[in-house]
Amino acid sequence: MIARSAPYVVLSRVPQEERTQHAAAFEAIGAALRAASIAYAEVDSIYDRYEEDPDVAFLREVAGDLVFIGWHYPRALKWILARQGLEVNGKARALHCLDAREGEPAELAARVEKILAGTSSAVVAAPPKQDSPADGLTPKQRGVLAEQALPNPENAELSARWYPVVDYDACTNCMECLDFCLFGVYGVDPAGTLRVTNQDECRSDCPACARVCPVGAIVFPKYVTNATIAGGEDDGERGSLKLDLSKIFGKPKARHQAALERDRELLKAGRKPASADKVDKLSDEFDKLDL
Repeated sequence: MIARSAPYVVLSRVPQEERTQHAAAFEAIGAALRAASIAYAEVDSIYDRYEEDPDVAFLREVAGDLVFIGWHYPRALKWILARQGLEVNGKARALHCLDAREGEPAELAARVEKILAGTSSAVVAAPPKQDSPADGLTPKQRGVLAEQALPNPENAELSARWYPVVDYDACTNCMECLDFCLFGVYGVDPAGTLRVTNQDECRSDCPACARVCPVGAIVFPKYVTNATIAGGEDDGERGSLKLDLSKIFGKPKARHQAALERDRELLKAGRKPASADKVDKLSDEFDKLDL
C-alpha cells in the first residue's frame, strides 16, 4: 500500500468527449496546484475506467485520506469511485470530492491547501438517517453488498460511457428504477440488493429512471440538462422519504416525462413503447417538452 501522512491528491483528466471544452481548465488547475507546491497524481476519467485498468488499481492502492478532483458533481464523484471498489463512507479514509468545473483554478488550489492543512473539508455528507426497511440493513450496508465488479461490455469502444450510479447513502431498495427500466440495466444481487448490473445497456442521454426514484438516489454524472440528476445540490430535499419530483425536475410531472424518455429510447431500439397509445405522436410530444 502507498502510505501517506497527509491526504493524497488526485486530479482526473478530462473525459474524452469533453476535452475540447475543458482542456484549458485542466492545464490551469495543474499549474495552480504546482504553483502552490501541492503534489498530486493524474488519472484518466474514472467514469470511463474498468476494474482491471491501471488507474483504478492505483487508486485502490492509495491508503488513507484522498482528495479527488474530477469533472462531475461531488456526489457523483463519490459514487463513481464507490463503483470502482473504493471505500467512500469514512471507514478507511476521508474522501474529499471537488468539482474541477467549480471556481477558478487558483481558488481550487487554495481549497486543496486548506483540506491538506485540516482546516477545510470537501467530504460529501450522507443525508439524514432514514428508518431501516424490513431487511434491517441500512443504505450504506446495502451499498457495501451491492458495489461489486461488473463484466466489461463487448462494445465499450464504440461510444462514450453512459450509465447511472446509485447513491447508497440515500437508496431504500424500493426497486422503482428496476421496475421502470425496460433495458435490463438494473438487477439484484444474491442478497436482494439493487445493483446496476448491465450498465452499458443504458440508453445514452436517457435519465428516465432518475426521475422515478422517490429519494433521488439515481445519479447520471454526465447529464447536463438537470444538475440534480447529475448529482448536484437539491436544496436539502433529497433527505426526505417522499420528494415532490415535479418541483425538483420541473413540469410535466416526473413520471410522465420519464415514461416519454423511456418510450423514445424503445422506439430507437425498434421496440414497442410500453406506455404510448399513439406511437407516431410520441416523438412530437417529447419534442414539445421544455427540458
